[in-house]
Amino acid sequence: MAATAAMSYLQWKVIAHPAIVAWAVYMLLVAAARFILGLRYQSISRAPHDSNAWSTAFVAGALLAGLGWGAAGIWLFPQDDVTHQVLLAFVLGGMMLGGGSILAARRAAFLSFLVPAGLPVALHFFIPADEIHLAMGSLAAIFTLATVISTWRIYYTIGAALNLRFDNEDLVSALKVENARADTLNQTLELRVQERTAELNRAVSFLREEIAERKRAEEERARMEVDLRHAQKLQAIGVLAGGVAHDFNNILTAIAGYTELAQDLVAKDSEAFGHLDQVMKASTRAGELVRGLLVFSRKSTHSPDLISVAAVVNEALDLLRASIPSSVQVRRDIDAECGCIFADAGLIHQVVMNLCTNAYQAMAGNTGTLEICLEPVEIGSEGASHQSGLPEGGYIRLRVSDTGPGIPPTIAERIFEPFFTTKAPGQGTGLGLAVVHGIVTGYGGVIRFENRQPHGTTFFVYLPRVSAGYPSDTREFGPAPKGSERILFIDDEEAIASLGARMLQDLGYLVTTRTSSIEALNLFTGAPGLFDLVITDYMMPHMTGGELLARLRQVRADIPIILTSGFNDEVVTSDESRKLGVSEYVRKPFSAVTLGHAIRRALDPARST
Repeated sequence: MAATAAMSYLQWKVIAHPAIVAWAVYMLLVAAARFILGLRYQSISRAPHDSNAWSTAFVAGALLAGLGWGAAGIWLFPQDDVTHQVLLAFVLGGMMLGGGSILAARRAAFLSFLVPAGLPVALHFFIPADEIHLAMGSLAAIFTLATVISTWRIYYTIGAALNLRFDNEDLVSALKVENARADTLNQTLELRVQERTAELNRAVSFLREEIAERKRAEEERARMEVDLRHAQKLQAIGVLAGGVAHDFNNILTAIAGYTELAQDLVAKDSEAFGHLDQVMKASTRAGELVRGLLVFSRKSTHSPDLISVAAVVNEALDLLRASIPSSVQVRRDIDAECGCIFADAGLIHQVVMNLCTNAYQAMAGNTGTLEICLEPVEIGSEGASHQSGLPEGGYIRLRVSDTGPGIPPTIAERIFEPFFTTKAPGQGTGLGLAVVHGIVTGYGGVIRFENRQPHGTTFFVYLPRVSAGYPSDTREFGPAPKGSERILFIDDEEAIASLGARMLQDLGYLVTTRTSSIEALNLFTGAPGLFDLVITDYMMPHMTGGELLARLRQVRADIPIILTSGFNDEVVTSDESRKLGVSEYVRKPFSAVTLGHAIRRALDPARST
């Protein structure tokens, strides 16, 4: 009855209460019946009676008790709670050991109790068919078999002892030895149970670690998905910015070009010349804004070279120091031996200027500290994962920290978007961090930031460190040189085609213009010797400048060709395009000086050959 109460208490929280109550009532009824049977046996034990009938009654009582405990292995088995499953097995094991010891004197009695009590729970453990339950089911089956064997041994020991008790004292000693052996078997069985329990605990611990690892992997995947969506968003904005910059460059080309022509028609000391000069300055500022857009979209042209990052950073800080308020303390930790990168020094200079300008402006009106650190780092497999896909290898890390108020979490995801700014109107374009992002990613690096609101912000820039050098692209510009060659000028914008013709005619060239690449190809095919040079826009409808270049080369392989573009795509300026025969590349908006020098560089080598 105590064991019934204990089992009901242990399983009360995990098993339906009606099942527990029904099972407990059954066990109490069986216990009461066996108790009454025992009292009646004691009251008539000295009178003559039928021993076979009493034996049958006691075996039936043992069978009913065994069936009750076997039913507990089915009714009280918690499907999803391994801990209470183990507790159920331990309680049943204890009852089997106790019942087997008590009923060992009669073979029919202990078999009627042990077999129905032990086998159901063992079979129930096999149903889920997973590794843990198979192990527990095997352990329960082995335990039942071992208990039956042990009890059987006790049965034979008791029988032998009773038969020889009064015949020989040596047999009494043998019975004690058998009892000792039974104790040893019980101890061995307990040790085995403990070993199997320890194995189960290790298996549970392994499962917990596996679940924790899977949770960490899911969190990492979620973080990478956020980074991917952010990168895709910036890429989409970059494509849009590149397209806008292309169209705007065409407009600026016409504005700046015709302004330059108009300046040639008025006296330099006249009021009109001053007004035109302001238009040129405004065009220049607009061109810088467009170049910022192109840098963000990674479609800007530049002249990469092997540069010392430390020298560029120190130079930028020296220029910037005069602009930083005296209330801001500047700390620099620059490793002069941190190495070199393959990049445009002007663009890296711009990265430093933009980051430091944002940092000291964040501390405007307050005292603070601006810290700049430049150092070499090695990114291994763990570091690469931490930096969200940064390839393994050597990098140069630029760290810019400020002690300002930090970045509000509500805008943290938008800081790299072009034209997004928290400054007052007229105090910023919103291109600073967008340009920095475009430059850094364009050179195969990454930019990250750490927000310590309200105690400041730290930006980290990682750029691949290189050891091999490349030749610099140095060019010299001066007054526009003149010539008398025949030039075919092609641009789908009528205003730019007319502007190019006027510029080149003022320089002495004979110019033919076309606004259709197909018409230009037909003209050139009909008279390939009529022209000494072709100048064509890159982005045109129906047939791009690249396609036109290839078709012109098929007609006349030695014709010098200059490409112009307001898009400044890397395809235009890559080594691959030069292999196709591009003699020069001129970025829009262009001036007569720029175009004149490009023409001479394209024609003079051709004439010398």
